[in-house]
Amino acid sequence: MEAGQILNQMITKIKQFLPTFVSMCNLACGFGAIVFIMNKELSYAAWLIIAAMVCDGLDGQLARMMKVKLNWGAHFDTLADLVTFGIVPAVLVGAMDIFDSHIAIWFVCFFFTLSASIRLARFEAQKDHDTVRCKYFTGLPTTLAGGTIASLVLLDTHLKGLLDLQIVSKGLPSIVFILSILMLSKVRYIKIIDAFKEKQDSTQLVKSIIVFSLLLVSFILYPHIMLSIGFSAYVIFGNLGIFRKRSVQAI
Repeated sequence: MEAGQILNQMITKIKQFLPTFVSMCNLACGFGAIVFIMNKELSYAAWLIIAAMVCDGLDGQLARMMKVKLNWGAHFDTLADLVTFGIVPAVLVGAMDIFDSHIAIWFVCFFFTLSASIRLARFEAQKDHDTVRCKYFTGLPTTLAGGTIASLVLLDTHLKGLLDLQIVSKGLPSIVFILSILMLSKVRYIKIIDAFKEKQDSTQLVKSIIVFSLLLVSFILYPHIMLSIGFSAYVIFGNLGIFRKRSVQAI
């Protein structure tokens, strides 16, 4: 076999396994977050959940861009998501000492993990049956639910250190419960990446670049605040008109 053919086969194998390798990085972030939680370093654990979100966003994009598909790769990605965004955020909240009893921890945190498991199982079943890629998520994505919790933990740590405020931690159990319900719901949420892929005229493109630049600068200056604002905004306004229609009817 010629050297060129061997090289081409190696490149093909690398391309085939690259998206799954990124999913492995997602799982590695989840495992690392558990280790940090065990050592009571909750901020580092929260940042690893955010880093895992980047990996989770990249693996699917790489698979579509390279037009490769590993038979077990998609299922591995779902299992990694269950650990990193279904189990780790629940353990993270449970380690914050904000519950009055162990029963409350079991109810709220386990309910979050259970909801994430059902959400991912439903997503897998839908993905196996649908031949056309859906333009929206049914229910709040598990990845974004876990990221929302991580961002609020970072905000809580920041506010406690800066102003000695415990507003976020006191409201976190209720927020976790609401996120769990949203994952189980049939509320449709937009796919952010697909929204950016839509064709825009030159004026809209310039506006998008300016807004993105301002958000990037704000994130660099105030990461704890901007992350929580971004995730919260998606949870509230990222749905396809469900909450907005109700608010209009109420007015």
